[in-house]
Amino acid sequence: MFDTIISSVLSGTLFRKMLNNEQLTLFEFNFITSVLINHNIPFDTSYASGTRKDAASLQLTIHINPSVTMVFVVNLEPGSSVFSPSP
Repeated sequence: MFDTIISSVLSGTLFRKMLNNEQLTLFEFNFITSVLINHNIPFDTSYASGTRKDAASLQLTIHINPSVTMVFVVNLEPGSSVFSPSP
């Protein structure tokens, strides 16, 4: 049952937008978290404010099971994120 719900949720338009690394608005990000809450899917979020060096960004970690997680980094403005791996 959970597998069906998680695959259904992750195939949505906004999740595909995140997978394509497209910029999301804060409204879209809040909608994604509300969908996760409504479907009782565990997740964590982190926020990093922007600096002159790095863009403001959000990190969304979705827990699929105890050994599998999906991590998405959402930039709120153009540039590299604090959560991005260093070059």
